[in-house]
Amino acid sequence: MRNCKGYVYLEMIAAFSVCLFLVLAILPILEELLTHRKDIAVRTEAHHLLYERLTAFMEGEIQAVGQEIIYKKRSYELVWKDHGDFPGMIEGCVRYEDESGNLESICDAAKK
Repeated sequence: MRNCKGYVYLEMIAAFSVCLFLVLAILPILEELLTHRKDIAVRTEAHHLLYERLTAFMEGEIQAVGQEIIYKKRSYELVWKDHGDFPGMIEGCVRYEDESGNLESICDAAKK
């Protein structure tokens, strides 16, 4: 080794600090990304259930009665109400709890 004079340890500590900072900065972003990824799957299931029920209602297969739906071990609440702005329309809403515990709601309207 040529004339290092103790700077190796200082450089090693600085490099370790930079690596540690990068890891600690990336971990929260990664955790949020994984949570949003799970939320997208739950939201997609809620959309699927809503449009399945709206289609069944328009075809006369089901009545506009609120119900709780258990799908893949998750609870979804289907709520029907008259659409105030458009007569002759009914609004169906699916309420569910996302991965972070917040209540979310997806609504759409169909002809009576």
